[in-house]
Amino acid sequence: MTILSIRDLKVNYATQDGTVQAVDGVDLDLEEGQRLGLIGESGCGKTTLLKAIVQVLPRNGHIVSGEIKFKGMDLLKLPPAEMRQLRWREIATIPQASMDSLNPVQRVGSQLMKLLRVRGGYNKKAARKRAVDLFDLVGLDTERLMHYPHEFSGGMKQRAVIAMALALEPSLLIADEPVTALDVIVQHQILSVLRELERELNLTVMLITHDISVVAQVCDSVSVMYAGRIVEEARSEPFFASPAHPYSLGLQQAFPNLARPRDVLVSIEGYPPDLREPPSGCRFAERCPFAREDCHEVDPQLENVGAGRRAACLRSGEMDALRTRAEDPTLWQNVEVAQGYMPPSPGPFPHEEGRGGSVESSPTTIPPPSFWGRGSRGGGNVENDDILLEMNDVSKRFKIGGGLAGLLRGDTEQTVYAVNNISFSLRRGESLGLAGESGCGKSTTGKLLVKLIDASDGQIVFDGDDLSGVDDRELLGFRSRVQLMFQNPFEALNPRFTLYRSLTEPLIIHGWKDENERTQRVVETLDRVNLRPAEVFLDKYPHQLSGGQLQRVVLARALVLHPDFLVADEPVSMLDVSVRAGILNTTRRLARELGLATVYISHDLSLLQYTCDRIAIMYLGEIVEIGPSSEVINNPQHPYTQALIAAVPVPDPTIENPPLRIREGVPRPTEKFAGCPFAQRCPEAMQACLTIRPPVIVDERGHQAQCHLYGEHRDSPRLIQASPS
Repeated sequence: MTILSIRDLKVNYATQDGTVQAVDGVDLDLEEGQRLGLIGESGCGKTTLLKAIVQVLPRNGHIVSGEIKFKGMDLLKLPPAEMRQLRWREIATIPQASMDSLNPVQRVGSQLMKLLRVRGGYNKKAARKRAVDLFDLVGLDTERLMHYPHEFSGGMKQRAVIAMALALEPSLLIADEPVTALDVIVQHQILSVLRELERELNLTVMLITHDISVVAQVCDSVSVMYAGRIVEEARSEPFFASPAHPYSLGLQQAFPNLARPRDVLVSIEGYPPDLREPPSGCRFAERCPFAREDCHEVDPQLENVGAGRRAACLRSGEMDALRTRAEDPTLWQNVEVAQGYMPPSPGPFPHEEGRGGSVESSPTTIPPPSFWGRGSRGGGNVENDDILLEMNDVSKRFKIGGGLAGLLRGDTEQTVYAVNNISFSLRRGESLGLAGESGCGKSTTGKLLVKLIDASDGQIVFDGDDLSGVDDRELLGFRSRVQLMFQNPFEALNPRFTLYRSLTEPLIIHGWKDENERTQRVVETLDRVNLRPAEVFLDKYPHQLSGGQLQRVVLARALVLHPDFLVADEPVSMLDVSVRAGILNTTRRLARELGLATVYISHDLSLLQYTCDRIAIMYLGEIVEIGPSSEVINNPQHPYTQALIAAVPVPDPTIENPPLRIREGVPRPTEKFAGCPFAQRCPEAMQACLTIRPPVIVDERGHQAQCHLYGEHRDSPRLIQASPS
């Protein structure tokens, strides 16, 4: 039975610059029990479609025409009071920022029971019993009902929001990016909950996301949305095996795949069209590597291209041949060339040879030689044994609680052991990935490396100099050679500064007095990160750029001083898959060309596999495994590494992630463990693991792990196959 039917839906937004046609003629059918994944880049109309269905559009949004029928009722003709009764009871939503959807000053159980009593008509006793049942259903301890949201982890908050969405047994559940902000372990657990609920309750689900791997693991059908329209519809398996639209092809090949890694990810050049004045032909034509002349003139409509499949493409009959050609990443890069712009061939930065070029000579305050230009700086001439950075038994502790406020509350002072005795070295031009769950010490390690915070113990050596002994003048020189790329591009730039001012600020701080030389360096760097023509961006403000453009600006600011070392903290976690591929390709290329040593911080091992030479796995402030990327991914020796790998969703519905065998939640790092810190969650822990520190063992490949069972996993499969014990 068709539970939701949408016909020729059009939704506009009135803005100061004109009317945006955000959803333009969408047709969509959803059958009872179906799990539909709606994918596409940001700005393609996915969330607007959701808001139109449940009638919660903002004030400047209005439905121009169309029909939305739910169980035979036309939702667009329902009075507001009747529509309110349908929400939660029949159509429930999991909002995009679900972790911010709970009232911070009310207990979670109180919020859930209020929903049951006000909307469901439950009495107090029945609401309490139903709340307990819902917490059991989503895998939450019922004692947590009386806790506040700040006492919940991110995954627990997400489960609580899912429980609220299911409270009144709706017929349709719409989830908008339900796992985007979560690390892979929590994401895996939430997806497992959704799959269980789908099976137990026969839920009808619409999942809105840009993460195609999540769709592959949860959904049985896929609709692809681009520039306000549906451009492809198919069942999951044929869609992932043989997409029928070039945009779908690009999205798939832009996504890192842990099971089938690619040498180069596809980056779909350009951006979706301006929907204030949509093009008359195919809306993807300007970015499509297969576009013909008629594609710019004829507007393709959704047509049957096989059993249960529809696509809106003039060349859909040629897709078997086009798919083979689409495997070549350069084909997608050359779309820009075909439109009349020939990007310069990659090469070293101007004036990069040594320090004697005209731009390099502009600073008048020269930092001390110990932090200025030691060793080779040119890309391609990197010695394998040229160590740039060393961490030797580094620890970082923080004090929390105590003081007058703690005394009044009865709290005692506690020590947070954020980083514990970690050691590694990094060569010039080498890239190292730091992986682990949230709270494992990755970001703290990154801040230690760039000296935003000082180590409590141990030694950090940069280019032969101990950072603990640098004075203010030497620190300025160190800052010119080391940069940090922040996680959130929207918060990394001053919204009141033009891009030119943001990018020239580091140059001014480091003594560049000539404005022409500063402008030349900024333009060169913007061009280098593929923001072209660079001059167009100089006078823009951050709010005028897309998320991908902003991240490129953040990268440009990190590179404008031509540093030796870059720390990138979750640099693409908030970006669309196609934009993310472009950023990853750019940073990997620049690191190779400039001999730039890089530390990537991420919970996504598929991303680190693509970008890094080596991967280090962190747990509770310790490095439990480190080695060449291929070794760590294909032969994980620590049970925690195995769990991280098993948790990464694969964009292939024929490969189902196995159940995790570890318990949920990283313990608070306020105590030191006599044995292995992972023993409390490890499915293979022995008594010795609880009391005896595991040895650090290194094999002939440079693969190092700290585990009593090292070597027994050498021939283990990539994914853990056993069921939970």
